[in-house]
Amino acid sequence: MRSIIIGLMLVFAVAVMAFAVTSEKPSSHDTSWIKRHGKASKLNIEECTACHVEKVSCTKCHEEVAPRTHTPGWVKKGHGLEARWDRNKCAACHKEDSCIECHKSTPPASHRPGWREPLNRHCTTGCHYPVQETTCFTCHKTAHAPNQYSK
Repeated sequence: MRSIIIGLMLVFAVAVMAFAVTSEKPSSHDTSWIKRHGKASKLNIEECTACHVEKVSCTKCHEEVAPRTHTPGWVKKGHGLEARWDRNKCAACHKEDSCIECHKSTPPASHRPGWREPLNRHCTTGCHYPVQETTCFTCHKTAHAPNQYSK
């Protein structure tokens, strides 16, 4: 009986101490904050940097845990479109060479079978000039001469 009373007193003391601890976190940082913080940071990053002085904490955390938007389906199909629309959004976490490194072993979805030799379906006209005006320029900063490959 004595051990039960001591155990209850210990639990009570821990509970009192837990409620007595004050937090410096804003009231918005409740239990659902981890799910909502991404959108909130896009709306007002200055509010975040008032406490999180540098974006180091963002980068450090997201190196271990990808944002919730980075689902397998998004990785397979969506990220390429988003990268085309707004490269700066990717650059918040990724260096440009991460694209190059990954796509050395995994071709972009647009480079489907028959893209290169022997069928060379990616370009049946002299579409490479000027290359700066094509989506090819995103990755390919130079272009081979049109019709270099047989059709």
